[in-house]
Amino acid sequence: MHLFFLYDNNNIMKKILFIICLFSYYKVYAISNITIDNNDLIPSFNSNTKIYNYYTNKDNVRIKIDNKIKEVSLVDGKNKFEYDGYILKIFKNYNKENNTDVYLTSLTIMGYDINFDKDIYEYYIEISDEDNLIIDYELSNDNGFVIISGNGNFNKNDNIITINVNDKYEYKIHACKTMNVSKINNTKKETITIKKETAKYIIIAISCTIVFLFTYLMFNKTSFYI
Repeated sequence: MHLFFLYDNNNIMKKILFIICLFSYYKVYAISNITIDNNDLIPSFNSNTKIYNYYTNKDNVRIKIDNKIKEVSLVDGKNKFEYDGYILKIFKNYNKENNTDVYLTSLTIMGYDINFDKDIYEYYIEISDEDNLIIDYELSNDNGFVIISGNGNFNKNDNIITINVNDKYEYKIHACKTMNVSKINNTKKETITIKKETAKYIIIAISCTIVFLFTYLMFNKTSFYI
């Protein structure tokens, strides 16, 4: 029986170590950079940004994800690739003359309804504890480009995400932080506790003052009659 428990405990320890190793592997091998043909993406890689553009006239390109390299073939127009949640939109035979009228046909934020209209350039949403937002979009012309900035590390009440389309149109998302209800309740409880503590000390101080005055008067009265 003793040996059985030892065997069972060893199995539990092995499972725990296996889970720790998996977690460590994920942390160590999380993607830190993506380039195409040793060139930066648009925008430059940031772990919080999930969608990127790249423009080329080549039939094949080499996508480098950290130290891993994968060569892919392209067709004319938009080529879409996805790796671990990151979306790469590679445009082949990009022609600047065809991008003058490019605009957003759709803009979505996962978990939020912004009711997008291409002629409305400012939107407001309320966020809580998100580190970044998952933003997706579609363009009227595959030759256009989009640069998203300010998406991530939210630490203000009003975090502004800018979506630049072809250096011509600029959309702004105001990600406004809201205080968690439990935090508000905790704050109220702390305030009430502080007020109670203050009242207690005031009562003690008044009581001590009254006792002191009473003792003082009694002593002086006794001295007077003596």
